[in-house]
Amino acid sequence: MKIEVYNDNGTITTHNINKKDFSNSSLQNHLGYINSKSKEQNALNIIKAYFNDSKIILFDETNQMLKEKLDELNIKEFLHNEKINTIFDEKDFSMMFFTSGSTGNPVGALKTKKHLEEEVEVLTKLFEKREIKKVILTVPFIHIYGMLFGLLYPLLNDIDIILKEHFLPNDLLNLIDDNSLVVTTPLYIKALNKISQEKDLSKATFVSSTGPLDSQNAKEFSEKFNTDVMQIFGSTETGGIAYKLNDEILWTAMPKVEIQTNEQNELKVISPFVSTTIYENSFKDINGVMQTFDYIEKENEKFKLVGRSSQILKIAGKRYSTIQIENILEEEKEINKALVFVSSDNNSLRGEVLDITLESTKEFTGREIKKILQSKLSNLKFSLTLKHVDKIPISSVGKKLKIN
Repeated sequence: MKIEVYNDNGTITTHNINKKDFSNSSLQNHLGYINSKSKEQNALNIIKAYFNDSKIILFDETNQMLKEKLDELNIKEFLHNEKINTIFDEKDFSMMFFTSGSTGNPVGALKTKKHLEEEVEVLTKLFEKREIKKVILTVPFIHIYGMLFGLLYPLLNDIDIILKEHFLPNDLLNLIDDNSLVVTTPLYIKALNKISQEKDLSKATFVSSTGPLDSQNAKEFSEKFNTDVMQIFGSTETGGIAYKLNDEILWTAMPKVEIQTNEQNELKVISPFVSTTIYENSFKDINGVMQTFDYIEKENEKFKLVGRSSQILKIAGKRYSTIQIENILEEEKEINKALVFVSSDNNSLRGEVLDITLESTKEFTGREIKKILQSKLSNLKFSLTLKHVDKIPISSVGKKLKIN
């Protein structure tokens, strides 16, 4: 296999990947971190670590809290020559990924090679009939989704990888041909819907994760480019949980994944992909079982994902997801992005309040926002707080970030 890197100056750098060329006895059982500086360099370093059974910690360098934590633990960059003993030395893992920390302190999920390779085995079967010849990656490797789909799946199946540090929608479209697998995010799907250029991508496949893709954009994309977009539902700790195609409503559990619910209908995942150990300020063993805060409704062997229980607003007995509310608001032409959370207010008669942040070209009033939502959600009464910002920040994997 090879990795082709499309540079901003129009040149192409090619790396032929051969295990013999990446083997280095001095790196065996080495420990170090890899941050988000460059997709090209990250890919080469991760492959080197993988072939030498090294342990690596992957993190977003823009998250200063994580950088300080690694410095505090005296962990150095991968390939650093000095051997340093850390609390991670005795732990069995190949890669450690951090959650986004959007709901609190980031949590580190430790993944063994067995975790990762079992999931790649499932992905291989999932894409088998699509005869993938190359993988085009728009997300970073520090995210477990980018790692599994964008690096380990092609690496273990001898499939070429196409990288570019920053894809513009037209650049991405021009590189896609038959039997391409495009590993991307809802942000790119929505951007491709907006461009005027059209192309028949019936023999290409898109896979989207890191956040929900609304059914309207999924359907529009599928029809515009005559192709399939497979959405992946999962988390850093759990790995892949389920998938669905295009604008399907119901999710299908991944092979080897067992889903259960508790009394509140919150999703519990039992799977060989789930981390055995997680790390925050200390290690915690979860032994392949993860109780999530995702509220679901089971329908036979499939399920409907309503949203995270912390992001569900209950009005008159009905549950509404903040993602659903964001999508309604972003349909307004003056609203570029909307970020919605549910907060508690003991002084409010209703107890729950919609905390709404808008990036918009117009200053909306709370009454106008209520009118927009009530037109789609029925004429229900609810409390909200509203603020406008110049820019809602986006993470390296396309997630909207909360502004404190």
